[in-house]
Amino acid sequence: MQRDPQPRTNADQLGDSLAHNRATLSLIEDDDERARRTAAIEEAERYVALLRDGAARRAFSFKLEFGDGRWDVDEQSLASEPRVGDEVSFDDGRRWRVRGFQVVPARPAHKPARRFLVCAPVA
Repeated sequence: MQRDPQPRTNADQLGDSLAHNRATLSLIEDDDERARRTAAIEEAERYVALLRDGAARRAFSFKLEFGDGRWDVDEQSLASEPRVGDEVSFDDGRRWRVRGFQVVPARPAHKPARRFLVCAPVA
């Protein structure tokens, strides 16, 4: 699966524009106006950081299989897909080892199938 380069391109273009605007702040004589524009640029820079982070991470679905036959699903955003044998942990702090993959057909049929990383608890 290839990543869409557009979010990174958008972040780069917006970052360049913000850098130009920040460089011109010293030309604004009114202190209140300069402070207002500085605050606006800082908010936009936080948005650029979110774009960059989103471009670098993807959501992965996990099927967590318990020893007694029960299972649960969870999702996590990661920079790269875990491989078989890798360990992952979730909000509850428990560690899980990736042991394989499972593809589940979607219903209705016109939707794409879902791919899960199947995990077992780390002993």
